[in-house]
Amino acid sequence: MVHMPTTPYTTSPNPALLYLTPSLKATLAKVRFVLDYRQGLTALLGDPGMGKSSLVRRLYLEYSLRDDCAAALIPSPNYPSDFGLLKGICGELKVPPKRSMVDQESALRDFLFECVEHGKNCVVFIDEAQRLSRNMLEIVRTLLNLETNEEKLIQVVLSGQLELRDRLKEPRSKALRSRIMTPSLLDPLAPEETAEMIAFRSEAGNVPNLFTSDAVKAIYTASGGVPRIVLAICAVAWTVAQAEELDRITPDIIDIALSADPLRDEVEVGV
Repeated sequence: MVHMPTTPYTTSPNPALLYLTPSLKATLAKVRFVLDYRQGLTALLGDPGMGKSSLVRRLYLEYSLRDDCAAALIPSPNYPSDFGLLKGICGELKVPPKRSMVDQESALRDFLFECVEHGKNCVVFIDEAQRLSRNMLEIVRTLLNLETNEEKLIQVVLSGQLELRDRLKEPRSKALRSRIMTPSLLDPLAPEETAEMIAFRSEAGNVPNLFTSDAVKAIYTASGGVPRIVLAICAVAWTVAQAEELDRITPDIIDIALSADPLRDEVEVGV
């Protein structure tokens, strides 16, 4: 087996490596409220690289391990049709596939009522939800119509880029938008949070934190506090430091890391 090199500053959406800022902790609390109190639908919105996928995977792992939940994760809804999305959700929930939309909806409905009878909550996480077509969003709205007098039979978390927010603001999305409870917009890291995340990742990776305070400032200036960009810069700088056997990472090493990416755009702090 080939062992791939690893870095403590990986940009992969590993929920165990998600640094929880106060803002992310508040977001988790809001999502849990919607799911646990069976309010139906909520949304996680943000620019690329803000940690939405890591947050979704963290929540999915949490709920999939609970005996009182049936959880499904759609990491990217790349389906050819709304029927494909419905079958994908059913497949993740172990609901048998059917040949028609009507039969598939009926099978899912039966499954959801069985969940209620056994005291289980059904939760579905859809990441990259900006890729959902209009018909797929309508499927989500239809699922939310499945309810008892007290609660929704299925809870849905839509996680997507700001394109999803724009689409939900359209007049034709009013019916779905009105069902969204406590949506969250993920913000960039503050300067001190950038330093804390780098320290957290270093400790999690069991490596010394070589980044000087000036290096962290340079990283923040270059990244605008976007977590994925912060980690990408750290990964390259750390690799350079390892290759040159340095005991600290200074702004000049950050400059080297930045020069390694010819496609990088200039980022304004606070944008």
